[in-house]
Amino acid sequence: MKHLSRAEISVIKARIQRGDRYSEIAADYRINQGRISDLKFDRIRKYIDIPPADISDGVEMR
Repeated sequence: MKHLSRAEISVIKARIQRGDRYSEIAADYRINQGRISDLKFDRIRKYIDIPPADISDGVEMR
């Protein structure tokens, strides 16, 4: 996941909270679904401090 920016991680976290399917998120960012789960459950220490983005307006950064 080294190729993802902090902004992208933030959007991924927001999409997880919104209830998007892991497979859709993973495909959009070309990462494994397991990494999506790791982000959801704060298993990647490097990204714990990144809050979910505000995507309430329906616009995604990607």
